[in-house]
Amino acid sequence: MGVCMQTQRYRILSRQTGFTLIEVMVAVAIVGLMAAIAIPNFTRMYMDYEARVTASEITRHLVLVRTRAMTTNQTLNVQIVLVNGVVQMNTANLAGAPALQGVTTIDAGHMTPLVFNNGAIVNGGVVQFNSYGIRTSVPGTGVQTITVGGTLGGVPTAQYRVNIAPSGTSGLVRG
Repeated sequence: MGVCMQTQRYRILSRQTGFTLIEVMVAVAIVGLMAAIAIPNFTRMYMDYEARVTASEITRHLVLVRTRAMTTNQTLNVQIVLVNGVVQMNTANLAGAPALQGVTTIDAGHMTPLVFNNGAIVNGGVVQFNSYGIRTSVPGTGVQTITVGGTLGGVPTAQYRVNIAPSGTSGLVRG
């Protein structure tokens, strides 16, 4: 008797295993719908991340140049431009000699042009620090700003501002 009942139970279970074609199609449709909703959000998050990293690297580089200006007792200029999706930062002294090795670059393929001083200078500009670490670039009084951001489908993503105070200190603000 025990063997016969096990055989019947096996036959019943073997007919109930697996998924029907309709169940699989419904599951694939649900996963596809979720992916269609999630992918634009991931793209926007990546672009926001890229803008924040670019602004952070610019801030870090400005702090480095300010420190170098004070330790070497010379005035240094940092030229920051966006060329073909790459932010280039070139540091030189007043004689034009490089103050740091090479040109610092940041990949920023999805970035819109860098905006200096609230639109007064588009797609690049210069920040200057004297030997005391004081910012001496335009505007002389007030905060010099560099706005970093991108666009997705014509809509701006998160914007970040690098604020350089007249005292030479730099800060990053989400704006």
